[in-house]
Amino acid sequence: MPFILETVVSTMGLNGEIRFAPMGVEWTPPILIVRPYRDTATCRNLHARRQGVVNITDNVLTFARTALSREPVPWVRATSVSGGILADACAAYEVEVVEVLPSEPRETFRCRIVCSRQYRPFLGFNRARHAVIEATIAATRLPWLPPAQVRAELDRCGALVDKTGGEQEREALALIRRHVESRLDAHQGPGDG
Repeated sequence: MPFILETVVSTMGLNGEIRFAPMGVEWTPPILIVRPYRDTATCRNLHARRQGVVNITDNVLTFARTALSREPVPWVRATSVSGGILADACAAYEVEVVEVLPSEPRETFRCRIVCSRQYRPFLGFNRARHAVIEATIAATRLPWLPPAQVRAELDRCGALVDKTGGEQEREALALIRRHVESRLDAHQGPGDG
């Protein structure tokens, strides 16, 4: 049975812009299943170019930045497909789309690995790094979840980061908290306190 691996997928738009998006990918080499939401740049780019890169990284700050901000991350061009490889990637899998299965609310892209490279050892995730990934996921679901539930998840994750995290995890959690509060403040009118 396949498992889902948390990755950062990069794709290129028709305008040449590289987009990075953290995404759980079904891991069944030599086929990887990428399932972006239909209204995202990743989905549009995979339809348009039918190529991308599945980046493996243990840098959770990169996960948070690519999910919640347009802040650039260091990267280099892929060699076999249209896409970008994270500068701090542990490994990168360049893929081509072999089949598209329309579905709601996500599209399913079956992708064949055409080139793979290992760059550095995967350090792994401690409890703080897992917590940052979970907090990032909660923040991306803010439009569908009650604000109190998202804040409670950030508090739970924050305790783990405080207990077992380093500077990278603390910086990532701070970015996530700023993102959530700015989104909530933007949707809260006068007297909505």
